[in-house]
Amino acid sequence: MPAPCIFPPTTRAVHRIDPALLRTLAQAMDAVWQLSARHAARAGALTELGDIDLPDTAPTTEDAQHLEAIAPLYLAHELEQAGLLRTAELVAGLFASGAITQPLGPSAQLIADFWWGRRERLSEAERQQLFAQVFEPQGFYLLMQALCGALSDQLDNPPRASDVHAQVVLHEAAEALGGWLVPRAVGMAAFAAQDIVHALSQATHFLRDRLLLTAFGVHDLWGLLETVGSTQGQGTAAIRQHVELGRQGTTVLAWLAGAVPAGYAFDPASAQGRQLMAAAYAWRMTWERVRGSVPGSSQAGMPASAGNPLPAAVGLPAA
Repeated sequence: MPAPCIFPPTTRAVHRIDPALLRTLAQAMDAVWQLSARHAARAGALTELGDIDLPDTAPTTEDAQHLEAIAPLYLAHELEQAGLLRTAELVAGLFASGAITQPLGPSAQLIADFWWGRRERLSEAERQQLFAQVFEPQGFYLLMQALCGALSDQLDNPPRASDVHAQVVLHEAAEALGGWLVPRAVGMAAFAAQDIVHALSQATHFLRDRLLLTAFGVHDLWGLLETVGSTQGQGTAAIRQHVELGRQGTTVLAWLAGAVPAGYAFDPASAQGRQLMAAAYAWRMTWERVRGSVPGSSQAGMPASAGNPLPAAVGLPAA
């Protein structure tokens, strides 16, 4: 009989998974399902097109529909770097092999379903290849940082919605990132977003189960990710930073897709505007801490940080 899969209990403080991340994941699921429904008639044709190199151009209203797949796919990209699906696949494999002997209640069926469906979804190598194509580090992060800087710099005290210079900088940054992403958002992107985000939803359901966490001797999902990540030299800080990048970046990229028809205009004084600026600021500050560890994210030509754009006004602590 296989030995029980028990790790020594830890003494770390308990940190529950961020409810905001779960809401973001649920919103991503809703977005990819709506996108899939709207483009069901065209999905086969888009898949057949595959990867096509197209020149970067300013996105059109039609392009904005393709960009809708980018936000949930980016969330999946950063959660991939945090090791969430890798952890889920390892746990499911241990369960299938009989190495987890503790009764897991209803989660046992969830894990079994996840394991049985492994051949129907993209493998880790396929996911990594897709992410590398869509979010090519040499291009994406430079443009994303520029957009997040332009968004957070819209904040002033009091807000100046009529600041023409800031609006021009924002328009140029949004147009540059949108135009860069459009040719990467067609083909497999919409299908992959649906496939991967669905897998993430399945994984978070059983990875948060108390009986499973007890079986591994950890307090929460973070402890489980740390246990697996530590075998690959990934620490707690890196895991949480990638999760934060995904959560905040999803807000910015969802706005980008929806803002194309309006010329990227938004009201900095509105509740939605302040939420957007807060997300952009949080993404930029997190990226400042992460970027040195992301392979291929060359900093040549990276604009200097604009500093702290009045973080207290958007409810964020000073860096």
